[in-house]
Amino acid sequence: MKDPNKNNNPQWQCLVTQEKKLRSFWYAVIPISELSSGPKPFVLLGEKIVLWLDEAGKPAAAQDRCCHRSAKLSGGWVDQGILICPYHAWGFASTGQCVRVPQLVDRTIPKSHCIPVYHCKERYGYVWVCLEDPICDIPEFPEDRDPSYRRIHCFYETWNTSSPRVIENELDMAHFSVVHRNSFGNPDVPLPNMLELSEDGPMSFHLKAEISICARGQQLKNTGVATELSTRVMNITWFAPFVIRLRMTYPSGLNHVIINHPTPIDDSHIQVVQFHFRDDTDADVSVDEVLSFERIIASEDRLVLEGTSPELPLENASEAHMATDKAGIMFRKKLAKILLS
Repeated sequence: MKDPNKNNNPQWQCLVTQEKKLRSFWYAVIPISELSSGPKPFVLLGEKIVLWLDEAGKPAAAQDRCCHRSAKLSGGWVDQGILICPYHAWGFASTGQCVRVPQLVDRTIPKSHCIPVYHCKERYGYVWVCLEDPICDIPEFPEDRDPSYRRIHCFYETWNTSSPRVIENELDMAHFSVVHRNSFGNPDVPLPNMLELSEDGPMSFHLKAEISICARGQQLKNTGVATELSTRVMNITWFAPFVIRLRMTYPSGLNHVIINHPTPIDDSHIQVVQFHFRDDTDADVSVDEVLSFERIIASEDRLVLEGTSPELPLENASEAHMATDKAGIMFRKKLAKILLS
């Protein structure tokens, strides 16, 4: 439902748990490999959910609360795809229907014995959940189907910041020379050499930029760059609401694609879900070598982002701006339009 006050409110701040429309998007919540040992809890947009593998080995998601006496189902176990409550061993199918009640003998289980379930499926090695009927699909990344690329699981961890702030940081072409000045940024060139924006529709847009790089240490090997000073072309696509695909082509010809998805736990916490695609092999650069440098970059971003306000203004009046902020401003405008639709 539209909120008429938002259109005229210069202080409209995006808090993810208060925006109902965000419940209609897909979010990566957990590596599917973690469900092999039993059910796991997660908090998505403030909603406590439980995840497990059903009888077909496919992921399922439901409210983490038994309909009997409200015990956390994530504290239970799975028996042949049936989620078992740890309190009285009631069992629930992936449909949410209760199918086992040990205390009922020769009686039919009432259909009212059920729990709310959510849309759930696996993609890119992660379980994705949508709390309500989805308005779009999980983004497609063509590299996942290309045998010349390898997929590298990068980060899965909780940060004390908000999803909108992380997305805006990913679109910020002026922070590299400052935030990443000790890793790959060039402090002597604070602005991108080139910045172009193009709209792909209401749910995405594309940003192309060229930035100056001062590669050091492991970054020289990771990128195949022969000299410290060089430039890097970055092709970034934003997918609503909180997915970034960053494709970089290094001077060596290597293509490196980063998928960064700050899944919203609540208004001030995210689950960082990040994985990469590279058209090289482990013999060229090992997974450990890739991750060791990416950890440095992530730590630099985290230090700044955890000091920002989790609320993101969806108008331009309450924060100052500069020319390189135009991608972030487009993100705010598109997000606001989605939330009001």
